[in-house]
Amino acid sequence: MKTQTFEVARLRGVDNRWRVSADSASNIEEMSWNPYDGWKTAGAYDCVSNKYKDWRGQGIIHSIHFFSRHNGRNRDIIFEDSDGTLAKLNPSGFGPVGSPFITLKDLSGNSINAVGLPRHVPPTSEISTQSISFGGRLYLINGQDDPIVYDGRTVSRCGFFDVPSKPDASVVFRSHHNEEVVSGGDKGDDTGFFLGTRVRGQGLGSLNPTGNRVKQKGAKSEGEKYVDGKLCGYQYRVTFVNRRGQEGPMSDPSDICSFECANGKRRFTQVNLPVGGPEIVARRVYRTRDIFDGNGNPLAPESGRNFYFLKEVQDNEATAIEDGISDANLGTLTDAEDFGLFPKQGKLITSFKNTVFVAGMPNNLIKYSAEGMPEVFPRDNIFDIGDAESGEITGMYASTNALVVFKSRGIYLIKGDPRSGFYAQTLTRDIGCIAPRSIQDVPQTGLVFLGSDGVYVLKGALENTGTPTSVVLLSTPIRNITKRIDYVGAVASVGVINRNSKEYYLCVPTIGEKNNLLLVWHYSTGSWSQRFNYPIQCAVETRDTRSYVYFGSNLISKAGINVYSNFYRTKYELGAIASVSDKLQAAEPTLDLPLYETSPLAFGSVYQNVQVGYINVYAVAYGTDPLKINFKINRSETVALDENKSRVQQDVNEFLPVYGKARFDEDFWGFHRPVVLRYDVSHMHKSVTSEFSVQFKQDESNNNPNRMMIVGYSIDLKTGDQRNIRPLTDVLKFEKR
Repeated sequence: MKTQTFEVARLRGVDNRWRVSADSASNIEEMSWNPYDGWKTAGAYDCVSNKYKDWRGQGIIHSIHFFSRHNGRNRDIIFEDSDGTLAKLNPSGFGPVGSPFITLKDLSGNSINAVGLPRHVPPTSEISTQSISFGGRLYLINGQDDPIVYDGRTVSRCGFFDVPSKPDASVVFRSHHNEEVVSGGDKGDDTGFFLGTRVRGQGLGSLNPTGNRVKQKGAKSEGEKYVDGKLCGYQYRVTFVNRRGQEGPMSDPSDICSFECANGKRRFTQVNLPVGGPEIVARRVYRTRDIFDGNGNPLAPESGRNFYFLKEVQDNEATAIEDGISDANLGTLTDAEDFGLFPKQGKLITSFKNTVFVAGMPNNLIKYSAEGMPEVFPRDNIFDIGDAESGEITGMYASTNALVVFKSRGIYLIKGDPRSGFYAQTLTRDIGCIAPRSIQDVPQTGLVFLGSDGVYVLKGALENTGTPTSVVLLSTPIRNITKRIDYVGAVASVGVINRNSKEYYLCVPTIGEKNNLLLVWHYSTGSWSQRFNYPIQCAVETRDTRSYVYFGSNLISKAGINVYSNFYRTKYELGAIASVSDKLQAAEPTLDLPLYETSPLAFGSVYQNVQVGYINVYAVAYGTDPLKINFKINRSETVALDENKSRVQQDVNEFLPVYGKARFDEDFWGFHRPVVLRYDVSHMHKSVTSEFSVQFKQDESNNNPNRMMIVGYSIDLKTGDQRNIRPLTDVLKFEKR
């Protein structure tokens, strides 16, 4: 028989299609692609507080958020649990002393937990609180509780949910009447009773009437024959200002405050103001100009009911102010429609072009704030996206050039800016997103999200730059895996990026289970793999140089907040130790073993049949713990060998010292390097071989499993007929029979 060697290097990810390239895999479990261009054992996760805190009392962690302030000098991990607690991690309490988290409090000192002010706890099959960081603060909404904002110290309600009561204005009079009138010497001039001023630029009202004038008694000169009477009128409005400088909607206009100006005196008014709640720190007062013309007739509403900024009362205590500012000295014209209430029952929030967008309300609309004012939502800043047949809005993501809006069946783009105006475009009505937390902008890939039949990617610049914008099914190579997803409960699926490993994680529920299956997209190579036993209810990436991945668990047996690291080999190892006191519900660490199974190599297209003699694995020398192989014939569901074949991960010509046995001054240090491991195999007991696939693995018999890295492999084949087979009737003559 002739011997041929087939070498496969630069291994790639899972591809379950029938005919694929030789560098593809049919299955990859618990492995991660390495920049040295090989597949190595993936990391795992453990509880952030190690063995010092039993988190089962906190229940399921429903939401988790990263909040950074002061250019990254202060970083917090904020989370919510099943008790309605809103807290932040306390790294100084991860040891045997102290608490691993600190419960947040509101302005009044009330704790945000079950004892004080609990937060809404959603079912695990639904999305929980969403957040954005804007202006150095963290805004959180969930559609049930009042939207809140965290500034690094306290929690307070964000936005405004009602309008102030209208102010009350009246003209100011002296406390006593004119002396001449009291003594009976009335000459028709009662202006001494007015509290007014002749100072230029001060006082309210006008001294230039154009109507009929009243003749004055006893005038000595022509200029004193008439009372300079003019009917004037004003209205006021008030807004509240909270501690973050956000201004709420205007109150209704006050009743008209009308009076006359006479004898060259302009008047003063007193305005009674409403008082706001504990979040209010100031009030702003707006006033019309004189709403009566020179004849004393009301002006048209379009000109007479314009409100101008009057003054800011920098407290929330004063109940009255005096107004003596003339019309010429008023501030800018302000439109009541520039203000608005924070959207109620919003579930989705994001920011785009210095503007906050909120969606997920029962009316299925999108509302957006004023520029730079995340808590002020003008009443006309609204979008009605798509058709009713497209379903409800399921997600929003702000990219560089557009705000992408997802519906159950449809994708839309909001472009523009707050100054020139926003506008909406339809991208597709055929594909939508079912899991808002799956949406991530993955490097070298695009905007990835979970649809109703797989994982999709939105490619393109989302702008007219010559790059076409398209929606592509990214999970085509792993259809066998995505068929296991429970799409009914997939709304709670979670996506997060691990930039240290250059991976996008998508944790999805399988039939009858919560989120537990981790689909891993290795964006450096454009390939997939899978991992198991990841109970991710929520996850967040720390947007700093560390780029850690934290996630909240949906299992009481693996309760708490966990952190992913390539250092770990066992899942929830130290976190399980914290619960050993409770023998009935003690947590157990999980060990999932790595597996790389190649795609079936179709030798039948070249040779009639083959016999595999040797398998040479190009693997990194990690020590004496063996690397094992097995193989499958002709796409069989079972492996060909009853026992895995093993070889220690060392160069047989140069055994190096290993951990626990190496000695200083006797042995030497070196770098990991790939070596060739040779396996003799036989499948004579199987049928004629036309397709062949190899498994590289470690199993329970390994002393230190989860330690291997595959760079490539080669197969030595024996091809052709094994012997020249001739019928006996032809070989033996008749007389010899």
